[in-house]
Amino acid sequence: MKRIFSALFILFIGSLAFAQSADVITEILGAEQATYGQVCYLSAIHQGLIADDASYEDAVNVLLEKGQIPEDVGSYDSVYMANLAFIYAQIWPNMKGGLMFRLTKDSPRYAFKKFKSDGVISEKADPNAYVSGREALNILTACMMVYGADECMDMDIEE
Repeated sequence: MKRIFSALFILFIGSLAFAQSADVITEILGAEQATYGQVCYLSAIHQGLIADDASYEDAVNVLLEKGQIPEDVGSYDSVYMANLAFIYAQIWPNMKGGLMFRLTKDSPRYAFKKFKSDGVISEKADPNAYVSGREALNILTACMMVYGADECMDMDIEE
């Protein structure tokens, strides 16, 4: 199981290498508690909203302008699990979900519940728990596998 996880994690890091510096990924991996800036950075980079040399504050501001974060937050505030799910759910706007998820796109609660039902987040996860940097990257990887599998097929590795 650890080998599969390690292989998927290395694949994830490799797929982001073209868009993000290794220093940022290393910083996020080492974070005891992921910040809104780090999570917004990952989301904004994945959506192509910012350049890879942008700051965390730039990422937060871009997602706030687009309505993709649930509240006005500081880029160095720790992120809760439910809000992380909400931010990541905005990456895939055509993600199929339950009735409440579709009706309340502005609700971190239902994004969190959707991720739990799809197996992206553990059934035992607490929506009010802080997320580590490693967990934030693992959840993003799981989202990419569940909701963005067709993206990987469309990527042009060689430019």
